[in-house]
Formats: sequence, C-alpha cells, structure tokens
Amino acid sequence: MSETKLQEVAEARVAEEAERQAAAQAQPDKPKRTIHWDDELMTTRQLMEFLSLSRTKIWELVNKEQLPAFKIGGDYRYRRSEVIEWLERFRVKRG
Repeated sequence: MSETKLQEVAEARVAEEAERQAAAQAQPDKPKRTIHWDDELMTTRQLMEFLSLSRTKIWELVNKEQLPAFKIGGDYRYRRSEVIEWLERFRVKRG
C-alpha cells in the first residue's frame, strides 16, 4: 500500500471516529435504570424457600390480600422488596 493511500485511510478513520463521537454527544444520555436485588420477581417456589412457608400458606396469605402478589397468566409472582416490606410489619419490637 502506498504512503498516500495509507494516509487517506488513516484520515478517513480519524474522520469516522470524530463523527461517531459527535453523534454520541448530540444524543442526550438516557437515564439508566438501576435494578436492585430487591426488585427481583420471585416465583411461588422461590418465595416458599425465602419464607420457609408451604405453598398452601402462601396462597392463603395472598387470597386474604395480606401478601402482595402479581398474577401473570395462572402464575403468581412476588416482588422481593414488597415481600420484605410486608415482613417488616410483623417485626417483633424489642423492649
């Protein structure tokens, strides 16, 4: 490859990079959603393990509208953060 051709290729690459950086700066930054561990949706089986409760007991609590849940199709899902908040209501206060 001739020196002139190498220089043309190098200049083209520099111009492409400059265009790419200009385009990136022109677009506003999208806020990134941070997913925390407590935003996780759990299945009934995962909740059973998390709370050490039977499936029947979990369903009883959901049906009494005490335990927050989503029903997706025929399956329940539980947001970990909401389950933790629900648990906090039953915390024994030390005195």
